Amino acid sequence: MHPNPPVPSDDDPVGLCLAGAISPEVALSRLLLGHVTGAGIAAMLEQRRSEPPAPRWQALADLIRARRPELERLSAEVVRAGSNHARPATDPLAGAAEIAGFFDRAVANSPEASVALYSLGDPAILATATAEILDWLDARGLLRAGADVLDLGCGIGRLSAALAPRVRSVLGLDVSEGMLAEARTRCAPWPHVHLAHTSGQDLDGLAASSLDLVLAVDSFPYIVRLGPAVVARHVAGAVRALRPGGALVVLNLSYGRDSAADAADARAWAAAHGLALEVAGERPFALWDGTAYVLRRPG
Repeated sequence: MHPNPPVPSDDDPVGLCLAGAISPEVALSRLLLGHVTGAGIAAMLEQRRSEPPAPRWQALADLIRARRPELERLSAEVVRAGSNHARPATDPLAGAAEIAGFFDRAVANSPEASVALYSLGDPAILATATAEILDWLDARGLLRAGADVLDLGCGIGRLSAALAPRVRSVLGLDVSEGMLAEARTRCAPWPHVHLAHTSGQDLDGLAASSLDLVLAVDSFPYIVRLGPAVVARHVAGAVRALRPGGALVVLNLSYGRDSAADAADARAWAAAHGLALEVAGERPFALWDGTAYVLRRPG
């Protein structure tokens, strides 16, 4: 018997992809965030070629070839934006304004990449990832025709629009007016989707026991940036707004932290608010590497 080969480290996205740990799309997005150009990415992959090329190598090479111009453009935009999404804010209000400004600029450059860099600016890739999330929510019994849903950090409205045919109402909140403008266009066919600006400081405006699902997809890391008090207010507001049996679903709790710290936070929220922690840090998606947390209110 041969021992299993070690899993490559997090600073080797190509190796992780070739090992099957992450998708080609996520591998490329991590390289872009590391300020590697499209040409640099292609050169790195060529160094890992085998003869004949392995299927995962070929999938990555095909994606690079198909999206090469967009990779170069996104690489330049990432360098120009220069935002550290894991850096704590010294002031919550100023931090929220900085985050809003970043996304106002990002959505003007590429709506799809602004909410998910792993989409590489391709609407089809983003649609596939969105469908994966909805299928997972449905499999867990979190979607139903009579449900009222909050899409917290709704971005360009990709999830709000996808949820609309399957639930009674959707409320999308975001700190970025640029994102909301894009979301209003995408969600225009759905009169039961309501979009609103939020300060990013709390959820005090939500009515008590008015929601069945609070869904935060890649938005909690920015709340975490604003500090523990802002996080606590958001969790408390979400719990207050949930009906019995409703759930708070957080897909990606933070960026740049140890996964054990995220799981500890989720357990602390569950203990403080009497919630059942049903999922704690699983990675249930094939395309996206997001980690999932599901906290359900009893009832």
